[in-house]
Amino acid sequence: MKADRAVTAGFLVAAALLMSACSVGVGASMGAAAGPAVSQEPAVGGYEGWWNSTPVSGDISGLPKETVAVRTDTGEIVDASARDENGQAAAVDPDDVEYSVVVNPAWPEQSVVIIDTETDEVIESFRVDASGTPLR
Repeated sequence: MKADRAVTAGFLVAAALLMSACSVGVGASMGAAAGPAVSQEPAVGGYEGWWNSTPVSGDISGLPKETVAVRTDTGEIVDASARDENGQAAAVDPDDVEYSVVVNPAWPEQSVVIIDTETDEVIESFRVDASGTPLR
């Protein structure tokens, strides 16, 4: 009888060890399946407004051909858009835009300014938080 209890206890201990090993394996594989860790770097870009829209009417008179979005706290170009020969606006890589930013101390702090690259005019501005998300 003591031998039966010892065998049963041994099986229970072995089963418990196997179960705990399986749960560790499941946890590890679930973490790996979740994908790579997301960067904590603030992502800035993708601003939309009248300056980079394409009117349904097709009339683009008065709209800029190319714009850059500049963070006023860093002077960095964080977004850009350009129109093709048909007036269709599209986002472009800021690194592909040949524009030198001249920071103006009159620009609002903690903001993004939209600049028409042809005229160097600030055509729009809006406040952003530290990550670049527009504040409403």
